[in-house]
Amino acid sequence: MKLDALIDGIALRRSGPEVEVVDLTSDSREVLAGWAFVALQGEQVDGAAFVPQALAQGASAVFSASGVNTPETTANCTFLGDPRLQMADLARRLHGLPDEQLALIGVTGTNGKTTTTTLIRQLLRGAGVGCGLVGTVLNAAGDREEEAVRTTPESPAFYRWLHRSVEAGDRASAVEVSSHALCLGRVHGAHFKVGVFTNLTQDHLDYHGTLEAYFEAKYRLVAQSGRFLVNADDAWGRGLLEREGHVSYAVDRPACYRAHGLELGPTGTRFTLHSAKGSWEVHSPLLGRFNVYNLLAALAACAEAGFDLDGLVPAVPKVTGAPGRLERVDCGQPFGVMVDYAHTPDALEKLLSEGRRLLPPGGRLHVLFGCGGDRDRAKRPLMAAAVAAGADVLWHTSDNPRSEEPERILDDAAPGIPEAIRADGARYHRHADRRESVRRALADCRPGDLLLLAGKGHEPYQEICGVKYPYSDRSAVEAALGGPK
Repeated sequence: MKLDALIDGIALRRSGPEVEVVDLTSDSREVLAGWAFVALQGEQVDGAAFVPQALAQGASAVFSASGVNTPETTANCTFLGDPRLQMADLARRLHGLPDEQLALIGVTGTNGKTTTTTLIRQLLRGAGVGCGLVGTVLNAAGDREEEAVRTTPESPAFYRWLHRSVEAGDRASAVEVSSHALCLGRVHGAHFKVGVFTNLTQDHLDYHGTLEAYFEAKYRLVAQSGRFLVNADDAWGRGLLEREGHVSYAVDRPACYRAHGLELGPTGTRFTLHSAKGSWEVHSPLLGRFNVYNLLAALAACAEAGFDLDGLVPAVPKVTGAPGRLERVDCGQPFGVMVDYAHTPDALEKLLSEGRRLLPPGGRLHVLFGCGGDRDRAKRPLMAAAVAAGADVLWHTSDNPRSEEPERILDDAAPGIPEAIRADGARYHRHADRRESVRRALADCRPGDLLLLAGKGHEPYQEICGVKYPYSDRSAVEAALGGPK
């Protein structure tokens, strides 16, 4: 697209020649010949420092908030409004307004975003409908899939993936919409045919400050959604339903979409889906009550987006959910091992509740957990308390320490565990090395026990002192037990 057409109507100051803009990015490492580079001011680094790199890689235009020096052959544009919002406007226009060509479904909330969006894609593809995905684990368009970097990418990448979905012939795309993304304009301008609110529990208060501010960040998705679907079993969701009328889903309370006659088993789940559109018997291979909410939200969101439940429900038995979400690890051991991404007090409480249901009589529930560094310190003892309340054996270790001292993180969480448990060497084990903690936990498991590895989920790394080292809970288990069976 020609630069003049791209910037038409957007408040900025421009100098330099008319150029062709092939694509747009705020990451200088992505720049290719003909791309425009957006030099954003970050919390720690000013993107203007990377302009020389972008120019060396062939950038045809540079956008910035304060103005930078560029060669006469490069267009130089200075934002006069909010740089992040204007970047999103540029990206959306450059990629042909792809949100208007897709049934876009955005999912926000503390827990369940990844699994719900993954299920939306699996259900629609299972029903023969092309569906893209923008999320924590995976970005996808058609059959193209790439590992994701963050929950919701910056707006140029977000709109690029939607454009790829349009090109691939997808009719829909499911998007994880984080509170950070809503505050930072990463999905600014996008029209979501359906927005979904899963739940709200304490998380990210290091960024938002209060739970109320965190909720208000999530609430921003309502304004961008044609229809909004809310979990009526969640307290914050009920408040949202009381504030204004939305479509609801629930297990325990009356709702527009309700799972009735719930049967939870060790190999799957059954329930009857009731709605104004009809009733369907649902047989799911997914385990746990929280996966009922994820599946119910996915089915309801697809129905609200205009897709027929008669075609979606038969696809349920073949869904697999998202990687690292209550995921079994089978190496032929005589006890259960499951990996999950639970990293909030509420998510841990729900995980342990499901673990208890899956535990054979006489078995012990082991839980290995840690707290992330450079994140909300207030939730650390709450996470530890949730584990202490439900586990028979606690393995207290590191998650992603990031730039923090691992022992300090452990110290912050420890007060949440009753002193009597911490003093019991058979029940409480503390070791900052996660890989070693996994090895010790596996060695302690007896036939019939169940070990839940919480916090890392799908992640293939552990971040220590700002460096990401290759690591996954699944690989650590397989290495200790001699590989998968």
